[in-house]
Amino acid sequence: MSEPDVSFGKVYDARLLARLWEFVAPHRGLFAVAMISYPLGSVLHLAQPYLVKLAIDDHLVPKKAEGFALIAAAFVAAIGLEFVFRFIQSYLTQKVGQVVTKDLRRALFRRLLEVDVAYVESNPVGRLMTRVTNDVESIAETFSTGAVSLLGDLVTLAGIIGMMLVLDVELTLASFAAVPLMILIVLAFRKPAREAFRDVRSLVAKLNGALNEAISGMAMIQSFRVERPFARDLERINGEYRDANFRAIRFDSMTYAIAEGIGHVSVAALLVFGLSRLTQHQAEIGVFVAFTDYLRRFFGPITELSNKYTVMQSAMASAERCVELLDRQPTIVSPVQPRALPRPIDGIRFDRVSFSYKETEPVLRDLELEIRRGEKVAIVGPTGSGKSTIVKLLCRFYDPGSGAVRFDGIPLSEVALDDLRGRLAVVLQDPYVFSGSIRDNISLRRPDVDDAMVMAAAERTRASVVIGRRPGGLDAEVGERGTNLSSGERQLIAFARALVLDPEVLVLDEATSSVDPETEGLIQEGLNELLRGRTAIVIAHRLSTVESADRIVVMKNGAVAEQGSHRELLAKGGIYRNLFELQFQGAKNG
Repeated sequence: MSEPDVSFGKVYDARLLARLWEFVAPHRGLFAVAMISYPLGSVLHLAQPYLVKLAIDDHLVPKKAEGFALIAAAFVAAIGLEFVFRFIQSYLTQKVGQVVTKDLRRALFRRLLEVDVAYVESNPVGRLMTRVTNDVESIAETFSTGAVSLLGDLVTLAGIIGMMLVLDVELTLASFAAVPLMILIVLAFRKPAREAFRDVRSLVAKLNGALNEAISGMAMIQSFRVERPFARDLERINGEYRDANFRAIRFDSMTYAIAEGIGHVSVAALLVFGLSRLTQHQAEIGVFVAFTDYLRRFFGPITELSNKYTVMQSAMASAERCVELLDRQPTIVSPVQPRALPRPIDGIRFDRVSFSYKETEPVLRDLELEIRRGEKVAIVGPTGSGKSTIVKLLCRFYDPGSGAVRFDGIPLSEVALDDLRGRLAVVLQDPYVFSGSIRDNISLRRPDVDDAMVMAAAERTRASVVIGRRPGGLDAEVGERGTNLSSGERQLIAFARALVLDPEVLVLDEATSSVDPETEGLIQEGLNELLRGRTAIVIAHRLSTVESADRIVVMKNGAVAEQGSHRELLAKGGIYRNLFELQFQGAKNG
């Protein structure tokens, strides 16, 4: 079951901003220049109405030309310099934003590579992709829209109020009489707006997950003719996403409308009160004109603040999800003082190992199993008997609930992960092949693996046949997930990949249960070479592939039910014989 895709608990904006600041801090110089440019531009912005007031009251009304040119020049200079500072602020802010989002995305991806396999397996791929893509883009939008200059906007607003108070206190109070009401309404919207944007971000992840599943399983969907049910499911999620956006848009629109409405009310109040004072000669024309301009400049940023507030709400919802991932610490880690594994590893032991993915459903129950160096052990059993879980415990993707997996008596929890995973290799039934060259898929871009090592491994495992079939050899491109390779060719590449590692222990998780007939002979030759001189654990459902194993272990209900050679187990007439006869009869009928 996946983890619920909701924000974690009550998270304060200050904490989220502090975490995001960790990514801004390395670029604090550029950010500081951008932030300094903003108030400088604001000062020049505030000076313009005052210069107009001086021009009217000191020169136009008294018809005094002396000094007017200087005021006009100052006004033009203020506009020009404001443009320069605004450009610097906007350019540097967005530049910092791009660098920060790159660093944040890199940190999230690295964290994804470090977290426990259990976390990745419990979350849909689309949800995790959303955190690294959509959520980061939402945070980036705070830079591109200038929402990070929120503080600068507040400074501008404070400056406007200050200038208006200096010019006329009574006019200022009349103009801003309705502003407290606007503040109260916006504060009331704060919590539901955040929840609405959380829903939007959550449903983006859900939508991405559904799309990822549908696209990945398109062949199955079409072959079973279930396009309509999947389309209905996607339409339902798409509808939920639309409705969540409607709720978010409603808050955005209401905030914008309230800001606009209060602005018009304030202008009306200024006109009524201001004209009254003008007729009574209690105010100058220049002051009235300056007030009108200041009000326009005041409610412009107020409207922008409402838009930026919307962006910030969306960004905070995304930041919560990103910080949740960044703060997730892996539990499967190397010990502080690891014990070194001996060379070679003489034996593997499952010492009374119990394990469960869910507390109420144990998968392994007091498992006792010992494997000697160089032994080829096959593990078979019905579905759900715990075979694949053994692989995950061997690789230490999970730790046992009780008991221990030991290499030469050393619990794996006391061994460095690099040491452990450098000693074993896993070949899966459907090996994962990355987009890129055949070389990269065999070497996995490890710097210690050169072309000679790649070709040597390919020759020994017969993957050289795959290389020879394609123009470009090692440089031949492999499609996403190996779509331009047959299942057998992918298997051969996986064999070569494992051999390059030169592991002491080899785990084949149903590695031969799905191969195409054309390359089955090559597969067997490559497999024999891969197994040569190594301890091998083969997990399979097809019993015909494990008859030559030194020992066959039969699992049932998370424990060893019986073990022995193929002949011994057939003669015993137990679970293995029943499984063998069922498969043999099925193959015969087929």
